[in-house]
This record gives sequence, structure tokens and C-alpha cells, in this order.
Amino acid sequence: MSFDLLDRPLLYIPVKWPGLGVDDDGNAKEIFHSIEVQIELLDSDEANAWIDESAKPQKDAEAQAAHELVCFKRVAKGWRGVKSGSRTADFSDENIARMLRAPGFSFHFGNAWAEAMRGKLATREGNSDGSPAPGPAGGPIGETSKAATSKS
Repeated sequence: MSFDLLDRPLLYIPVKWPGLGVDDDGNAKEIFHSIEVQIELLDSDEANAWIDESAKPQKDAEAQAAHELVCFKRVAKGWRGVKSGSRTADFSDENIARMLRAPGFSFHFGNAWAEAMRGKLATREGNSDGSPAPGPAGGPIGETSKAATSKS
């Protein structure tokens, strides 16, 4: 397959992250959330600019939330597997903001995005090996863990 310099693919990447659910008796149980996020692959300059922009601190919590939304939407263009109650959740600003506040999502989205930018789909196994530095909308990509880099 030849490489097309003008190709800007939109593709779905798996994002998994640990969380807590409720068992039949009402007790907490460990679960994995799993969705697919449609992303645009950026070129290296755009990816570095996105990383720099997403890491900029904001003046207050409201400005930070708005900034994270803008940064997320720069690379994410849709999703699958997201519900709001029993209905499929639209890829709207309100729903994206709620997803970005979900414990663990931004961190693991950042890891899945970084893997995709490296041309990897190892995140299908669970996004738990190696992680980018924490920050807005997945934040800047940091050094991955030794365990993750040894898999590459």
C-alpha cells in the first residue's frame, strides 16, 4: 500500500479505562469502561502544537473545562459506545464535557491517542500499559512506562 501525503484519515480507536460499577447486591465492583473515539491523525507539527496548547494552564476551573473541550474536539470527531441512560449519546459539547469529567477517561484517552499517533493499536488490550503525562484532554504526551516501551 502506498503512502498518500494528502490523506487525513478519520478513524476509530479503542479507549478503555478502569472504573467502578455496581453488582446485583448494590456493592461496588471493578469494571472496565470501553468506547471508541473517532480521531483525526495529525501531522507531527500539528500534534506537537496540540500537545503544547492542551498543556496551557487556565485561570480558573470554568476556563479549564472550556479549554479541555476545545482541545479534545481538535482531535476527536465522534464516538461509538457512549450512552446517556438507555439512549445513544450524541457527540455534543454537553456530552463531551461530561465524558471529560468521567474519572480516568481523559488520562486513558491521551494514552490511546498517543498510541494511535505512533501507529499502534496496543490500547485494544486496555490502555493500562504506559501512560502519557496527565493533563487537559489527555494532556501532553510524556514518557511511557518501561513496561509499555518494552512491548514495542
